[in-house]
Amino acid sequence: MHLIVILIQSLLMDLNYQDLRPRALILETEGLVCERLRRMLEEEEIASCLVDRPELFHELRAALAFKYYVVGVRAPEELEAFELTPAVQPLLLLAPLVDGECAGHYRMALPQALLLDRGLRDPNALRSALDTERPQAPMALSENAVRRTFGPFGLSERQLEVLSRALLGESSAQIARELYISDLTVRNHLHAIYESVGVSGRRELLGRFVRGLVEVGHA
Repeated sequence: MHLIVILIQSLLMDLNYQDLRPRALILETEGLVCERLRRMLEEEEIASCLVDRPELFHELRAALAFKYYVVGVRAPEELEAFELTPAVQPLLLLAPLVDGECAGHYRMALPQALLLDRGLRDPNALRSALDTERPQAPMALSENAVRRTFGPFGLSERQLEVLSRALLGESSAQIARELYISDLTVRNHLHAIYESVGVSGRRELLGRFVRGLVEVGHA
């Protein structure tokens, strides 16, 4: 049996399904951060499921229901390595926020994520992020960031519109409704975008966007 399947079965046995508390799936590789986060979530009466491998995180996300997803990263490059997309939500992203420029990269790459300082120094910040009753800001991508990354590929204005919405995780049907075009037209635009950029799908497209942000930040 595949090791991932064995690990999932083990976790299923460990989870107490008589425990009706909301659950958080956490991807974090640093032990001290894991322990501090686990304690803080316990104080908020949230059960934790901690993993340290991206593939296990995604397998569990597909197999089980969680109210929150928490992922710790150390640099923008890890967003692609961890295969994080706008589809992972509600997502709390633990990142070093001492550098305002890096924080901007995270916000543009994953606009649906709630950013928290990796040091977890402020328990109220975590408490506020877990408060699902508060109004959520509408998701948006920086138009300049999208143009800066994908402008050299010669995409049309309509393709850039479709691309921006695809990066936010909108389905073809959602994009079609928002732009008042057919679902088939959206799929045709996406196919043309993939060919122009040299990627095979949305996941690689998001990875290319993140790399573009990192390259600009290091320029």
